[in-house]
Amino acid sequence: MTPTATEASGIRIQQLRKSYGSLEVLSGLDLSLAPGHIYGLVGPNGAGKTTLMSTICNHTFPSGGTILVDGEDPAENARVLERMCFIHEDQPYNDVFSVGSILHVMPTFYPEWDEALARRLVTRFQLPLERRARKLSRGQKSAFAIVISLASRASYTFLDEPYLGLDPTAREIFYEELLTDFGAHPRTIVMSTHLIDEAADLMEQVIVLHEGQIVLQADVDDARSSAYVARGLADDVRAFAQGRDVIAERTLGRILSATIRGQVTAADEHKAIASRISLEPVSLQDLIAALGIHTLTSALTTENR
Repeated sequence: MTPTATEASGIRIQQLRKSYGSLEVLSGLDLSLAPGHIYGLVGPNGAGKTTLMSTICNHTFPSGGTILVDGEDPAENARVLERMCFIHEDQPYNDVFSVGSILHVMPTFYPEWDEALARRLVTRFQLPLERRARKLSRGQKSAFAIVISLASRASYTFLDEPYLGLDPTAREIFYEELLTDFGAHPRTIVMSTHLIDEAADLMEQVIVLHEGQIVLQADVDDARSSAYVARGLADDVRAFAQGRDVIAERTLGRILSATIRGQVTAADEHKAIASRISLEPVSLQDLIAALGIHTLTSALTTENR
């Protein structure tokens, strides 16, 4: 039985660790996800995004720590797992199963399955029902995963790089259908993506994973306003940035763009005008890239002391 909105408590993770031999992918990770929101899970390749989602959904077992979904351990817990949907980016399918035959059995696994939604998505993505799933193109496999994920109406839905191989038109269909169905049937959606700025308007919160740790979890608007870019002649920008938390720099000839953590004050604006420096909003993608670089640089600095 699916918990009501008042009963759902979301996902709570404490000190989650996952290792493959000597390789530690998740290292003491803490994370809380309130129910009924869309979360963007971002970070560089190898940061542990897929491993985190797989571990929450019991597709792989943790090496340590605790995971609770609505207060229950999901490990081998059918009541919890039937409320979760996670289709891997490289989901394997048996050679004999067609798209249509797989969709036919989905209501067995997902009690809230919406057949009408599944059929509409198949039509919009122009998926061939008779084709074997293993024979789908890269973009068709992504579209098929989106069909299952959205039509499952699972309380906890995980999307692993859902746009891979999709052309711009297909991605727009995905974004439109996701927002429309989420508005009508709110649930918790966690989506990993590298197209951060393109998907930013879908996300309510962004979670930045770097080297197995959460380095940022914030509302998207708060994240965007947590830093800014100072751009101008290198000497002028460095003078302006002195004493501030500079998390990334980019040069083009004599022009320096510095990403600075913090919010712009009236005094900053006056100083920038006097120094012929422009102060600009930072894109979510540039901020996340800067946070990754900043974290790596800090770690290297600590190691070399």
